[in-house]
Amino acid sequence: MKKFIILTLLVLSGWITNAQDIKLMDSYLRGNDLATRYVVVLEDNSIWWFAPGQAWKESSVEGLPQGYDIKLLSCYSHKDGSTRYTVVLSDNSIWWFAPGQPWKKSSAEGLPNGYKIESFKAYSKLDGTRYVLTLEDNTIWWFAPGQAWQKSSLEGLPE
Repeated sequence: MKKFIILTLLVLSGWITNAQDIKLMDSYLRGNDLATRYVVVLEDNSIWWFAPGQAWKESSVEGLPQGYDIKLLSCYSHKDGSTRYTVVLSDNSIWWFAPGQPWKKSSAEGLPNGYKIESFKAYSKLDGTRYVLTLEDNTIWWFAPGQAWQKSSLEGLPE
């Protein structure tokens, strides 16, 4: 019995030390059925999703550059009800994903040279996807596919 307890403790301690921390997390309602989804990025930059009543499943990272480090995550339901993930990598590039397809790089056209993204959110409007972000200089920018990034007004915010 003593050997069994020691063996069990060793196995559990090995599992605890090998468990990865969650680095980023987002949640959303999937539009086609209003089902809840959670998405996490683990410290190894793997991406996992969860639906209540199911086990966690790993998402594809096909198309993301090798050696990438995911800095920010935003998930939403596209206007057609399907899932979309967006990430900002440590090089400040923005990528998006639809299940069943490889990751694709989004445009940075219109953002200032040397930009550094501090926060990022993606969402769906009736006429398509929108991104909004803040840069390290506290400016706010928005994007719609097919257009250049545009700077938003800060009028009315305290200085």
